Amino acid sequence: MSAINQDDVARVITLVKGMLNDGKGFYWCYVAVKPSLYEQFKSVTANKYNIQNFTQDGYGEVVVSGVGRTPPDAVTKQVAELFGVSVDSLFADENPLGTIAKKLAETNS
Repeated sequence: MSAINQDDVARVITLVKGMLNDGKGFYWCYVAVKPSLYEQFKSVTANKYNIQNFTQDGYGEVVVSGVGRTPPDAVTKQVAELFGVSVDSLFADENPLGTIAKKLAETNS
């Protein structure tokens, strides 16, 4: 059996926030980032990255987005449920790539 490619079976879920293009409001966006591109994505989002290019740039998928400074609690709860985790643990993992690697190693053995 061949090794499982992390980008085929996993995503790092993260919340991105920013200013709308008109400069008059804010947006929030839950995105599912390919593990192999997570560090690169963190780097580009630190430098005024246009989130509208997320899918086109191949980083992964947009889960849900909206206008405002933060997502409504109900949306955050739905995102957590979608990925089978608790709201508290949704962003608790400080090393998501390590967690993915560990789970894949367990699956591959």
